[in-house]
Amino acid sequence: MIDARSYGKALFELAQENQNAPQVRQELQLVQELLKKNPEYITLMDTPAVPTGEKCTLLHEAFSVVDGMLHNFLSILCEKRSFFCFHACAQAFYSAYDEANDILRATAVTAVAMNAAQLEALKTKLAQLTGKHIELTNQVDPAVLGGVTLRYAGVQIDDSIQSRLQALRRSLTETIV
Repeated sequence: MIDARSYGKALFELAQENQNAPQVRQELQLVQELLKKNPEYITLMDTPAVPTGEKCTLLHEAFSVVDGMLHNFLSILCEKRSFFCFHACAQAFYSAYDEANDILRATAVTAVAMNAAQLEALKTKLAQLTGKHIELTNQVDPAVLGGVTLRYAGVQIDDSIQSRLQALRRSLTETIV
């Protein structure tokens, strides 16, 4: 079995050296979306019942449009019967890419969808706090009731009505007991 983090980081470093990391990232996302829609393809690429030559042919037919470097990367995963590690390798690539480009991915969880102005204001504030370029997504969760829970880089800032009610409930329980 391979070390997905090392493989993903190596792919990023190679793409960086060849000055096509943004293109490889975009194509990696495309491949990842296709594999998520067709998980049986990963199983096929890792099965010992299908000869490696046939797998390489299938791989070439399915992904002939991707960059040669990415195509070779997929071939290596196939040959090592480690295609099941693809998603972890992709995550490692994205992490290395984001770090090198000062990108911080964040999720704002709200009860209703945020409008463009609200998202932009939150992105601007977060960029000021972190000094990084912010990629912000909005996740809707009616249980939040109101306010926002912000998640990024292992940090969670919870300013939702739900968390305030839970804190009030704990406070009242402690006071009564």
